Amino acid sequence: MTEHHREVLFVTGTRADFSKLRDIMLAVQDSDNLSARVVVTGMHLLRRYGYTVHEVERAGLRQLHQIPNQIEGEPMALVLANTVQALTRLVHEERPDAIVVHGDRVEALAGALVGSLTNVRVIHVEGGELSGTIDDTLRHSISKHAHVHLVANDRARDRLLQLGEEADRVFVVGSPEIDILTSPDLPTIDTVRERYAIPFERYGVLVMHPVTTEPEHNACHAAAVVDAVLATEGHWVVIDPNNDEGCSDVRHELDRLTGPRFVRLPSMRFEYFVSLMRHAEVMLGNSSAGAREAPVLGTPSVDVGSRQRGRTDATGVLHAVPERDAIIEALAKAAALPRPSAFHGFGEPGARGRIIDLLEGADIWRPALYKVFVDRWKDAGDSA
Repeated sequence: MTEHHREVLFVTGTRADFSKLRDIMLAVQDSDNLSARVVVTGMHLLRRYGYTVHEVERAGLRQLHQIPNQIEGEPMALVLANTVQALTRLVHEERPDAIVVHGDRVEALAGALVGSLTNVRVIHVEGGELSGTIDDTLRHSISKHAHVHLVANDRARDRLLQLGEEADRVFVVGSPEIDILTSPDLPTIDTVRERYAIPFERYGVLVMHPVTTEPEHNACHAAAVVDAVLATEGHWVVIDPNNDEGCSDVRHELDRLTGPRFVRLPSMRFEYFVSLMRHAEVMLGNSSAGAREAPVLGTPSVDVGSRQRGRTDATGVLHAVPERDAIIEALAKAAALPRPSAFHGFGEPGARGRIIDLLEGADIWRPALYKVFVDRWKDAGDSA
């Protein structure tokens, strides 16, 4: 246990990252050696996406800072600038001992930049993963500004070492998400159906996001998915896209999915979404949920387009080019598959406890704020 009392500032921009960090935030708040502050920003403060700041407030966290960082349709570069500006002022005033960020969103990059440039320790959860499209670049950029890495598995650790990170900064703890995916306390599917007014028992889940590096194709790729769904039978729960640039093009196509076969939702609480996925016949779209979470839950998935390229080799994930007939064919193959075995890419359960132990201990506070780039090609005996 550390002799020092340390203040940890968490940054959350989405319902998804909050669900993964919530229990860690609460444990830090309850610790004798730590205190927690939480910056709530991003999609949490957009009413179109359910104004999920209320979910953060209801969790029992006492020190919350709301930072509105965007209006509908604002470019990602401006969202980043807005977040950096507001967060810099907060950090200057509060001077936390560490900033904890998760994943690959713009708000996490803002937190890493602010910490790096103000000499506040940045702790990055789930670096070293492959995200696809611009998220891949964001995640690795966050890692280069982070002082400590809490990664899910050895593959992620190896990628960070390949990026030149010092080994004593990287801790393999598993993903906090695996604790949720394997939890025995998830809501039942009947509870999920009642809460979200889903009238059917058999269904697929459709989640389609824009691809920021392919802005000219977002509308036609979403149209191909919608055309395929309309050309086949079955019921669907349709989740609105995230707020990345191009989301309005995707939403416009999803607006064609109306009638008794469809339930349209702006977002869902993550635990409820996990139960929904677990009991679904198939996941469809280009969300990381189809490439990452669905295989763990044993749900077949049809991944469309390039957004999750190279992100999984799970046998239950079928890849389809964004064309109507190709998607229809992939859906038929998914329906014929036996239920795939769980595919674990999130490390071992117990990540939350391991992270808290590290925060209360000394190891993650030991690495200097000055980082050294490690040229590992020299160790391999290569020449320049």
